Amino acid sequence: MLDVMDAPAAAIDAALKELGDILGTDGLTVDEGKVAEFRDPFAPPTGRWYEPGAVLMPASVEQVQEVLRVANAYKTPLWTNGQGRNNGYGGPAPRVSGSFMLSMRRMNRVLEVDEDSAWALVEPGVSFFDLHAHLKSSGSKLWMSVPDLGWGSIVGNALEHGVGYTPLGDHFDAKCGMEVVLANGDVLRTGLGGLENPRAWHVYKHGCGPTLDGLFTQSNFGVVTKMGTWLMPAPDCYMPGWLTLKNDSDLEVMLERLRPLMMNGTIPNQPMIINAVCAASAFWQRDHWYTGDGPIPEDVIERIAETPGFGRWVMRFALYGDERIVERQREIVSDALGTIPGATITFDKFDGHDLPEFENPHQRVQAGIPSVALDSMTRWYGGENGGHIGFSSATPITGRDGGAIRDLVRDQLHAAGLDYSGVFIVGKRSLIHVGLVVFDTADDAQTRAAYAACRTMVETAARQGYGEYRSHLDFMDLVADQYSFGDHAQRRFAETIKDCVDPNGILSPGKQGIWPKAYRTD
Repeated sequence: MLDVMDAPAAAIDAALKELGDILGTDGLTVDEGKVAEFRDPFAPPTGRWYEPGAVLMPASVEQVQEVLRVANAYKTPLWTNGQGRNNGYGGPAPRVSGSFMLSMRRMNRVLEVDEDSAWALVEPGVSFFDLHAHLKSSGSKLWMSVPDLGWGSIVGNALEHGVGYTPLGDHFDAKCGMEVVLANGDVLRTGLGGLENPRAWHVYKHGCGPTLDGLFTQSNFGVVTKMGTWLMPAPDCYMPGWLTLKNDSDLEVMLERLRPLMMNGTIPNQPMIINAVCAASAFWQRDHWYTGDGPIPEDVIERIAETPGFGRWVMRFALYGDERIVERQREIVSDALGTIPGATITFDKFDGHDLPEFENPHQRVQAGIPSVALDSMTRWYGGENGGHIGFSSATPITGRDGGAIRDLVRDQLHAAGLDYSGVFIVGKRSLIHVGLVVFDTADDAQTRAAYAACRTMVETAARQGYGEYRSHLDFMDLVADQYSFGDHAQRRFAETIKDCVDPNGILSPGKQGIWPKAYRTD
């Protein structure tokens, strides 16, 4: 359902006038063309969708406080984002149409880098490219962790439980110490940041009393204005590897063999397991392989899999550290995974202190070097009109669970006439299966079929015990509905906090299904 801001026109005009005085011409825009940049880039081509009313870009904590003061006075909702480039989940678009976008892009300073303890303190507008450029220009010997697309906000990605592909790939776990502006304008610092002059704010996660950081992830309880993020010393040896599987059913076998390697730390990063269609989408558009209607046929998928370097599934991963230890890890991984019938496993080796200019984006991101090359995967249908939705479920690392979520997503997408493009991102004890639901945004029927398929999969997956770990804004409420244990105890607890810390409901109403009291109905 599309919700629309219901503040009176006079209140909106008065709020915008005050906000203009605070932010200046560089910090506020109502120009339709510029505001359009903050819509969902993969919205259906017809009908109403999630539309921002204006864009606010504060440049300091003090301006954030003033924006919140005005929003409280006129009860105009704000929708906060760092860079607003998480396009598979709705991009920067607000859940409540007409909301003012609170974009943090102008707060883009790298405030400090500690070479000894390996951390950086950044503002929410700092992208992965920005921090990498800062480290490189300053001569730093430290590596960072990056997702596949480096244009996003480091802070925003961590707050959405995003991932990267070095040993620091759990980005929220690699966060340490946050500064948050609350809805009433108070500035809160988490953990040891509560001290006036903390020495260990960005190396020790806790303080005395409750650890509050998690409350500000995927929520609408405050505006994060600073965050500490951990870095890592450059390893002596960097060894990226590839495993290809001949058969679709080899996935289950491989996951059983992979689990102990993840749990005991033999593979220290977060591998990605990619199916044949998804792998092909990085190099070609769909019509290179197939021009018919409906899901791409099995015999065509087999032809893709037979392409040199491909397979029905291919896993990228990497090893890091002292060369002798890395060589032993290589042997262990090869013995465990390379012995799967029909599998092939290959490795490259690089000096972590003197990396070449990688052309392969997979080698780049596993070395903490940002890239946007894999954005080409969204162009499988429709070329430049290509779009995608991330349908992202968490499961244990077992053949049973990996096979079940693969089959569920594949079957639902095929029923909608869409191809199954999917990846597994592997953590220490869990998998995130991301169904890359691709479509042509110029094709209204196909676009709406993709969104409908995702809504169906939310409920089907939940019945099988698989919850979404993040959600497109179009089905945030539906995802929240699935977390129903204890008569939706999680949601009711979040609503209690929301009503206490943001009684006027100005911060991102509807974010992850958390609605302020004024918006809730029986």
